Amino acid sequence: MSTSLRQLRLTTNCHACLNKCCSEPYDWVYLTDAEQTAIELKTGLPRDEFSAVRENEHGQVTFRVLNLPCRFLDSRTGACTIYESRPLVCRVFPFYPEPLTGHATLLPAQCRDNIVFQPVGSTNGWALEDFDSEIAEWLSSLWSEAVTLHRINDHGTAEDQTPEPQGHHREPPTPK
Repeated sequence: MSTSLRQLRLTTNCHACLNKCCSEPYDWVYLTDAEQTAIELKTGLPRDEFSAVRENEHGQVTFRVLNLPCRFLDSRTGACTIYESRPLVCRVFPFYPEPLTGHATLLPAQCRDNIVFQPVGSTNGWALEDFDSEIAEWLSSLWSEAVTLHRINDHGTAEDQTPEPQGHHREPPTPK
C-alpha cells in the first residue's frame, strides 16, 4: 500500500533551524484577507507594509503575498514573532499547497536534518491531511478574493478591473 503525500507523517525541529523557510524568498506565501487581518491585528502594521500584490505568471489574476524575506522572523533568535497568527502556508511547511495548481509539494531540503519522516502507520507528528479542511477553506477564500485584471465586457473588449473591498461587488457595465 502506498502512502500519498497527504498521509506522509513527519516531525520537525524548527527551533534548531535558522528558519530557512522564512529567510529565503524562494516562493510566494499567498495570503487571504483573514490572514492579512490577523497579522495587522497582531502587529499593528497595515498590510501594505508586510505584503504586496503579485500577478500570477499568466498575468490574469493578482493575489496578496507576504513580502520575503519575512519581516516577522527574529534574526537574533530565529523565532517567528507572529507565530500564533502566521499564515497557513507557514503552518504547514515543509509542505507547500500551490494554489495555482491545487497540488501540494514537499520541500524537505529547507529543513535538512531538522525533519524526521515517521514510519507508515505511525501516529507521531503531523501530516498534510490533518489540515485538509483548513487548506480547502484557504484555497476557496484565496480564489474568491483573487482579482481578475481583465475581463471581456459585453462589447467584446477588455476592461480593467480594480480590487473591490471584500463583500462588495462591482455592478456590471451599463450597456451603451
